[in-house]
Amino acid sequence: MKRLAKPSVLIVLSASMFALAAPSAHAVDLVVHSSVVLKALKAQVFKEKGRYYLQPPSRCNDPYLENPTVSFKKDRVYIGAHFAGRIGGLIGGVCQSETEPSAIMLSARPVLRSQEAALEDVRVEAADKPMVAAALQNLIGGKSLSRLHIDLLEAVRVLTAPEKTAPYAVAVRGLQLTNLVVQNEELHVTVNGAVEIR
Repeated sequence: MKRLAKPSVLIVLSASMFALAAPSAHAVDLVVHSSVVLKALKAQVFKEKGRYYLQPPSRCNDPYLENPTVSFKKDRVYIGAHFAGRIGGLIGGVCQSETEPSAIMLSARPVLRSQEAALEDVRVEAADKPMVAAALQNLIGGKSLSRLHIDLLEAVRVLTAPEKTAPYAVAVRGLQLTNLVVQNEELHVTVNGAVEIR
């Protein structure tokens, strides 16, 4: 019985890591949940005390977003946030601004770039206040969230680190990511490659 324990553990481990030496003809579906995108947004974009400044703060302007949420719908990533700060200008030497705080919804198209997930084609979908929606159209461009990059291959490497797979050694070889799509309120990436277990 003891002789069978090690191979059975090996089979379970290999199945959980994608597939045992999966050839490129057999792809695996890597599922990325909204919580992963939210963590990346908070770390890379909303990183100034939980804020994302839409333009550098100045005397009369400091528009920013905070408290992001993430969901997936159709073929896009939806980012809800609270808009705050000021959008204004100097009139007669005095700052004039009538921007009010508002809940907003942005959307972006997820893409793969150099084996990383990124967002492009960002647009304003909705805002509680019409004036805020109009102001945001001028502040938010298609590349507004371009700082966001999720290294999907690095995530796989972390999962296969020696301390996570001991006493087995897992080597991930020649992984390629393709076909990033939104399905069933999840982000799906097709993974081709091989996993070697020793």
